Amino acid sequence: MNKIILYYFSGTGNTLKIARHMQNIFRTRGLDCEISNMETVDASAVQDALASNPIFLGLCFPVAIQSTFPLVWDFVKALPETKGQAVFMVDTMDAFSGGVVGPMKRILKEKGYKCMGAKELKMSNSMQTKAVSLNELERKNARAVLEAERFVYDLLEGNTHWSRVPVLSDWMRQISAKRKIWTQTSRKITVDHERCVLCKRCLNKCPVHAISMEKGHIDIDHSKCISCMRCVHQCPANAFLIGGKRVYQQENGVLKKSTWEN
Repeated sequence: MNKIILYYFSGTGNTLKIARHMQNIFRTRGLDCEISNMETVDASAVQDALASNPIFLGLCFPVAIQSTFPLVWDFVKALPETKGQAVFMVDTMDAFSGGVVGPMKRILKEKGYKCMGAKELKMSNSMQTKAVSLNELERKNARAVLEAERFVYDLLEGNTHWSRVPVLSDWMRQISAKRKIWTQTSRKITVDHERCVLCKRCLNKCPVHAISMEKGHIDIDHSKCISCMRCVHQCPANAFLIGGKRVYQQENGVLKKSTWEN
């Protein structure tokens, strides 16, 4: 494989940070690596990319509700069928997934992909509303970067694996497959309208167009929202609340010390 295409989705920026770091490591090994946002790529573009064999296909995304976001599943389900195309996956999470590694492997194998390796990286929580040690979280994120680097080396040396626990992981995936749980989670996200500066950054950054301006106020369509937390963390006024509480912000994989230290 002399080219790697890494498709990613990122909410707060943790996953994008990992994708960029992996890209740099691949390049230091003399390999051509490009990263591409799942939000902006359609199935035909992936088909064209796969036609330019040999390539190594990568998937990088965050864990959500012990699985991952509907947008990511839709992207994977739309991937073209192949005959042995090599693929690997990396996810970022706070503590535990359970419903993504196995189900992802099953879907890809059914499409004819050769699943080379999967890695889960523990990083800072995007829904953090309680005060915790800023230094410890920074160390946690730094460890994840080092683990991603080691994974790239192991991947290129053929020392990775992609396990699957059918019953448990498939059951957990079924929970996240229902729209209801995403809507329920989204309803915890509200806007402090007195604090909001109406910059519309959240509206422009939302990957599923669930935010709009209604009668001079920011409005969230919870039936569309996937709780990726991008709006929450990119708000310059920190005007979003989770369960009525202010969130400790982070952006592009960096903890915003202005909110963590106040």
